[in-house]
Parts: sequence; structure tokens; C-alpha cells
Amino acid sequence: MTTQHKSVTVPELHRLVGAGERAPLYLVVGEEGLLRDEAVAAIRAAVLGPDETNTGAFNCDVVYGDETDASELLTLCSNLPMFAARRLVVVRDVGDLRAKEAERLLPYLEAPVETTCLVLTGRKVDGRVKFFQALKRVAVAVDCEPLEARALPAWIRDEAAALGLSLDDPARALLQEASGGDLGVLRREMEKLSAYVAPPKAVTVADVEAVQGADTGGTVNDLVGALRRKDRGQALRALTKVLDSGEPPLKVLGFLAWNWRQEWKSRRFSEEMLRDFEQFREADSRLKGGGRGKDRLALERMVLNLCRGAARATPAPRPFAPAR
Repeated sequence: MTTQHKSVTVPELHRLVGAGERAPLYLVVGEEGLLRDEAVAAIRAAVLGPDETNTGAFNCDVVYGDETDASELLTLCSNLPMFAARRLVVVRDVGDLRAKEAERLLPYLEAPVETTCLVLTGRKVDGRVKFFQALKRVAVAVDCEPLEARALPAWIRDEAAALGLSLDDPARALLQEASGGDLGVLRREMEKLSAYVAPPKAVTVADVEAVQGADTGGTVNDLVGALRRKDRGQALRALTKVLDSGEPPLKVLGFLAWNWRQEWKSRRFSEEMLRDFEQFREADSRLKGGGRGKDRLALERMVLNLCRGAARATPAPRPFAPAR
């Protein structure tokens, strides 16, 4: 068992669980959502093992602080694992757990179930509540506060390298400035760049601007037009604006599917259209079952897949480089 009173960073958590250390209680708290997600994912992989996708169906429960109570949590934690050595219970937005319900969990902290790993995660918790005071004394606390500005360039370079990208300094600086230091935004923008650029995947300011762009294309009709042209950069920009304007993701998906059905009626069937409808189906499944915060990512993946196979668009400010 991991030593009590331990507070670790996310990289330190990766090293600990990678070395086989496990704890029955984790408190994953901080403003940086991406770090929280990474920490929970690392704990999940360590608890459920290499076959986590299959064992997780029986041995992983995820609840939200504002939707659960002490009785449900104690029941989930007392359940025995199936086809595995341990099970995982994750409480998201734990700061929303009512103080009265939280205090009913105090006895559990003194004698947690050995075969259950309880992970409590959220942006912040109320240190005045007795339960959270006690939890901080016995759980492994994982620090997920935003990175300092001086640490961001190295983080961006490492993440880019993991995606096979090479960013020059101006491109990296533009990404950092436009994100406001939000790691989730940075990761999402680099994932877009990874799908947008072609080998050898050297990224410049022009590429960053092409993917981010904020000047034109802000309606669902703009999105449809960009998808018809298989213009990845413009489609992503239009999608971002549509979602930022408050359009519900399922409504956006429904509008796209309706447009494709009209085209299906007006022309002969094609294999490409069949693949497009499969993308709509997968996106619909992700939107309805992916959990909170996954809607935008599901639609971005769909857009990139719909544009797959298109040649890379050369941004306007960039001179054309003829083949040699």
C-alpha cells in the first residue's frame, strides 16, 4: 500500500502505479481538467490491469457528486470484483457531494475495502468539511493545478513529439498564447494539427492559424459546405464556432445527417456516403454514451474522419511549393 499523507504530481503518480504501488484511496483535485483525466486514467489502468476495457464493464463504476449519496457509494465500494482482483469506483465533481452525505463516509476512510480503489476527483473541495479534512490525511492526493507558464513550452514540445509533430518556436508560442495555458485546449489543438498536417509533420504558424482560424465560417451551413469540400481546417473552425454559440451537439449532428440524407435521395448511392453515415452513427453513440465533457471531441473526430483522404489544404499566407 502507498504511504499515507502522500501528495504527488501526475508524472509521479504514473511512476508509482507503473512500479506496482496501489492505494485504496485517491484524491485527484485541481483546476486542470486534462491532468485530472490523465491521473484517473493511470489509476484505472493500474487497478483494472491490461484487460481494463473488458474487466471495466464489471469492475468500474463512475458517479457524480451531485447525483450520488453515501449509501450508493458504500454499496459500490462493498461490491466484490468479478473476474479480476480489484474494482474501481470513481466519484467525479466530488466537491458537489453534500457535506452531510460526505460525513457519513468518514468510517469508510478508517477501514476501506481492500479489493476496491476509491478515486474522488474534482476541481476543488471544501477544506472546512470534516470528510475532506480526513480524506487528505489518509488518501494519496494528486495535484492537478495548472502548470506554471515557464513549464508550458516543455509540456507542449513533449505532447507534440508524442503526436509525431515538430513545432517551430513561433508555432509553439501561438498555440500557448491562444490556449491561455489550458492544457485541454492545447491537447485538442495539437490533435487537430496531427490530423491536418502531412508528413513530415513539421508545424508552422500558418498551420496553427489554419486549424484555429477565427475569422470566418460560423454557421451550420458553413460547416456543411466545408465538409462537402473536405476542407479540414475550415470544417473544424466552423464546428468550433457553432458549438461555442451554444448549439446542442446532438442538434448539430442531426442537421448534418439530414443534409446527407437529402443528398442520398437526389443522387445515386456511393460507398463514400455509406462511410459518412457510419461516422454519423459512431458520433451519435459517443454523444449519448461518452459522459460529460466529451461532446466536442466526439464531433471533432467525426469531422476529421469525414474529411479523411482529402489533400492537405495550403493556407493562403503560405507560398506554393512546387514539386521537385
